[in-house]
Amino acid sequence: MNVPNAEQGSYLSFGAQSVLAENGYVSNPTCVAIGNHVEVQAGYHWRIDGADSGNAPNLTIKDGCRIEAGLHVYCNHKVHIGRNVQIGPYVSISERTVRPGIPSWARLSEDMNSPETLEVGDGSVLHAHSVIAGPVKIGKFSIVEPNSVVVEDVPSFCTVSGNPAVITKVFVPETLEWVIVHGEEEIKAALERRREQPLLSIVIPTFNRANHLNNILNSIYSQIGDEDLVEVVVTDNHSPDTTPEVGESFTKLYSSFRYSRNEQNIGLDLNMVHVTSLAKGSFIKLNGDDDYWLEGALIDFIGIVLNHLDCGLFHTNQFNTDGQVFTLEGSDLFLTHTSNNAIHMTMNTMKRSIWNQIEDKAKYVYTELNHLYWFYDILAIYPKFCIINQKLYFYAGIAPEGYNVGELAIKRALEVFQHYEGRTLRSETVRAEKKKRLYEVIIPLYDIITRWNYSSDVSNYEQYYTECYADEDYYEDGLLKLRQISALRK
Repeated sequence: MNVPNAEQGSYLSFGAQSVLAENGYVSNPTCVAIGNHVEVQAGYHWRIDGADSGNAPNLTIKDGCRIEAGLHVYCNHKVHIGRNVQIGPYVSISERTVRPGIPSWARLSEDMNSPETLEVGDGSVLHAHSVIAGPVKIGKFSIVEPNSVVVEDVPSFCTVSGNPAVITKVFVPETLEWVIVHGEEEIKAALERRREQPLLSIVIPTFNRANHLNNILNSIYSQIGDEDLVEVVVTDNHSPDTTPEVGESFTKLYSSFRYSRNEQNIGLDLNMVHVTSLAKGSFIKLNGDDDYWLEGALIDFIGIVLNHLDCGLFHTNQFNTDGQVFTLEGSDLFLTHTSNNAIHMTMNTMKRSIWNQIEDKAKYVYTELNHLYWFYDILAIYPKFCIINQKLYFYAGIAPEGYNVGELAIKRALEVFQHYEGRTLRSETVRAEKKKRLYEVIIPLYDIITRWNYSSDVSNYEQYYTECYADEDYYEDGLLKLRQISALRK
């Protein structure tokens, strides 16, 4: 990393793998906080007056921002540049309000000393020579066209242009397009359309995990606020704990949150079908009730979805964090790249228009892997999917319970792949997955449950293995390893 005009320690905070070019000026680096993986090119000039006391930064640049040459910032109170913002060359950001026809020396003192924050929302793009003037708020994933002058707030997912800048396009999830708008009436109509159908529905089937649910919801809303492009839908499977109170509290706080309670416990798979059927978003993000979003991860994910709107399925590989995002086609490649991970519902997101084409969405609820059948049905209809190698979630680590682990992990999982064998999956792909599953899932899972003394039901584990693997030439090796683990249980 390279920090000009001051030692790294002179900044209030300076994140890992962030780089500031040599040629630039910062008047008061102790009032600047720079996140991780930030890149700032040369020629920047950041003037920070009226520094606040304490440890709160006046200028904040969050993780993942890319700032081209010549960024000018004037900050008298607070300027906040959100996560993954892209700023083109020679952009000006100033808390000072622009009043057309009035020279800078004649501006009112309140224009110079506004206590409000100038905020550039997460994922936004400020193109070359644009000007942001005054304590305005630019919403998430909005675009400021070149040479535009922004003097008023910009809603999320909007494009503005001109001097003064006005809304020229609104992203409408219903069509997954940026719709051109003219005048207030068309803008209002476009914004209303996306309230009816947001971009993303995060659906959470839950039972008896009030504390975890509360933590999950906080991890979501701390990143997006009451954003109309994202909704959260929770169906409570008649929990005996304080889940209803959690649902009620978030219903009061956020218009984008919907909570309902089943009159009786209908089981996990049927509850998952139910909550998914309530989604209105163009994409449906499945979310386990003990899987928390990491800080900033939801913003990263939304950005990836926006860049891959032509995919019918998204899979997040938590265990490969090289940061690659790529698309592939077909069930064979999906199985090869996801293997057992696709069973974890939180790792998967579906395009709702394709999911709606599945005729019987509850056909395999008896397997407890109904959602896995969804994914392969989706791929049969529309083969393009996206793989995201990034850690987005934190798992609470609750032990497998409520089902027989051997039946689910061995028998039921293999039945899914065999169901599609010869149709959308090649036999050699299924055979390769079967062997891989033994050594990377079945044996390690049994070992973890045994060594950690989990109360999970592993009865008849060897029998399920024998039933499914007896004809394989590596059967004896697998059986020996399982029996060695079984010996630890005695």
